[in-house]
Amino acid sequence: MPVFTLNATRHAKARLRPQADMAHAERQNHARLGLSEVDLAAADYPLFLMKHAQTGRFTLCALFALEGDRSWYMLGGGWQATYLPEALLRHPFFLAPPDDTDAVLGLAVEESSPRLHDREGVPLFGTDGQPTEATARVADHLSHHRADLDAAAGFTAALAAEGLVRPLALRLRFADGRENQVEGLYGIGAEALSGLCDEAVIRLHRAGHLRAAHVMMASAQQLYRLQQLHNAAASVALTDLAFVIRD
Repeated sequence: MPVFTLNATRHAKARLRPQADMAHAERQNHARLGLSEVDLAAADYPLFLMKHAQTGRFTLCALFALEGDRSWYMLGGGWQATYLPEALLRHPFFLAPPDDTDAVLGLAVEESSPRLHDREGVPLFGTDGQPTEATARVADHLSHHRADLDAAAGFTAALAAEGLVRPLALRLRFADGRENQVEGLYGIGAEALSGLCDEAVIRLHRAGHLRAAHVMMASAQQLYRLQQLHNAAASVALTDLAFVIRD
């Protein structure tokens, strides 16, 4: 998926077609979430944290699969959920690096996307070489999404600072006898949360983080939804799923 800086020379004839389906997301097994997405995403997906190997920071993610590199929500040619995370809807656009001064409106684009076309759709640039209103809307949308991701980063940092982040122990058993211990996911320790001092509880509540934490914890039950989706399409059923947050 090569991504290139959006500019009027390279993309003068580029047009944006409507999002016909979610085929581009089939190869994703998770997506980062902004903080404002927690309530809506929890209705469909299990929400957990992932740890960045270099920085040690945690990111808030919606899981689309429990193993492999494709989404289990993509079933029968459609996405089987009521909410689509913003990280999927922004396709094929990305925010360019801040130091990329050539990027028009700070955007980059995946040129191989079927949404880009040279004859069909809404033009990204006018005949004067200036970005169109459609391109400006995309840039504004991504800018808001970036701010929401930053808010999520503040949320996960607050959880870590209060000592609430705990590893998830997740075991999968399949009909053919295979077992898989899924590693690398983190949740919120229930005992750690209930043991917080009053000052810490007030800090989390006033920041809007306490409610988000409870929603995130409840979303763990959506792991069984993933099991259902897997078994609706897979040749080998996922017969047992067991998980616990190591508090």
